[in-house]
Amino acid sequence: MSKKVFGLEYLGRKIPELLKIKVEHKNDPDKWTWTPAKPDKIRNIEKEVQKEKESVRKAVITNYKYDSNLKQRVFFSFEMGNLSYSLINNLISNNLKFVYVSFTQLVLKGYIIVSVIKGIEKRFLKIDDFMIDLDDVGFVIWTPPRFPAPLFDFDMIPPRKNRNSFLFTKRWGQLIREFEYLVNREVIWIPSVPFNGSQEWQNKIGEYLIANKIGLKVPDFIFSNCESDIKRFFTKHEKICLREFCSPPYSFPPIIFEHSDKIKLNNIKNSPCTFQEYIEKKYELRVVVVFDNIYPIKIHSQDSNLTKNDWRVHDDAHVKWEMTKLPEKVCNQLLQLGKQLQLNWYSVDLIFSTDNEYVFLEINRPGAHYWLDTFVGFDVSKVIVELVKEKKIIDEYES
Repeated sequence: MSKKVFGLEYLGRKIPELLKIKVEHKNDPDKWTWTPAKPDKIRNIEKEVQKEKESVRKAVITNYKYDSNLKQRVFFSFEMGNLSYSLINNLISNNLKFVYVSFTQLVLKGYIIVSVIKGIEKRFLKIDDFMIDLDDVGFVIWTPPRFPAPLFDFDMIPPRKNRNSFLFTKRWGQLIREFEYLVNREVIWIPSVPFNGSQEWQNKIGEYLIANKIGLKVPDFIFSNCESDIKRFFTKHEKICLREFCSPPYSFPPIIFEHSDKIKLNNIKNSPCTFQEYIEKKYELRVVVVFDNIYPIKIHSQDSNLTKNDWRVHDDAHVKWEMTKLPEKVCNQLLQLGKQLQLNWYSVDLIFSTDNEYVFLEINRPGAHYWLDTFVGFDVSKVIVELVKEKKIIDEYES
C-alpha cells in the first residue's frame, strides 16, 4: 500500500509555472541577441520538421539486399525521432549499407523469425517484401520506441480486460530486450545495449558516485528518508534543490529552496528523496561524446532571468549557444565515465561555477540533439556516420 510522500505541494506549484513560461521571438532569429548557425531553418522550424518527418515516414528505408551467399556488415537503425532524416541522408551520402526500420510498422505488419531447429539457427526480420538476416547487422543505433509502450514487466497480472494489451506490449517488448542476442555478438551499439542505452534506465545517484570516484566535481547531495540526516544536510547549504530523477512523460524540474530551515519534512520517512546543493554558475555546458570524441557546447544561461536556474525554459533569443573547449583533464574524466557506464554515445550536463570549477550534473543516453544543428551547426548524425565509416565498422554500398 502506497503512503503519502514528501514534496507534492512543491511539485504541484512549480510544474505549471515552468510550463506556462512564454519566451519571445523563439522563431525569429533576426531579433535574437546572437546569430545561430541556421537561422533560415529556425524561421520555418515547424514546416521543416514536418517535412523531415514525412520523408522518413516509411516502414523500411534501405540499400541492403539479403543474399544467403554473402556475409554483410550493415548499419541498422530503429527510428531515431527528429534525427532520423539527417541520419539516413548521411548514410546515403557516405555510401554505407544501412537498414532503417520503423518499429511501429514492424509491430503492426512485420514478422520476427528466430528459431533453432535441429541445431540450425534462423534470425530474420521481415516487413512487406523486405527481409534482413540479423547476422548481417554490424552496428545498431536505437532509441526506446514509443509504441507499444511501456516496455516493462509488471509485478502483477492485470485484470482480464487488460490482458490483451499487456501481452501485446510484453511480447513486442521482448524483441527489444532480446535484440542484443539476436544480432551477432561483435555488433557495436550506440548509445549502448538495451536497456543500458535508454534514458529510462539512467541511474543518476549511482552515476554521481562513479563521477565522484573518477575525480569529477559533483554537487553535495543526499539520498535518504532519514529526517535527522536531511536536516543536517540543510544546515550546510544556504540553497538546495529537490531533484526527482524520473523520465518523460513523468518529469519534474528541480525545485529550489532558498531557506531550507523553513522546509517541513512531512512524510519524508515514507520514501527517500534526493536533495542537492545548489551551485551558482557562470554558464552551463552540454557536452556530446561519440566514441572517444568530445564536442563541448557552451550555454550562456545566465544571460536571461528565465534560464538562470534551468536553461530548458529555452529563452533562445537571449541565451547564446556556442562550441567551446574543455580542459584535457575534464575530457579524460568524461571519457572514463562513459567507459565505466558502457556508453558509446552520451551527453553530459556540466556547469562552470562562480568558483571557476566544472561541476558534473548528469549524463544522458544519448540526450536531445536536434536543435544543436540549428544553433551551432553540430549535426550529431553526421558525426556518428563519419566515425563509423572511418572505423570501417560496416560495408560500403556498391550500386
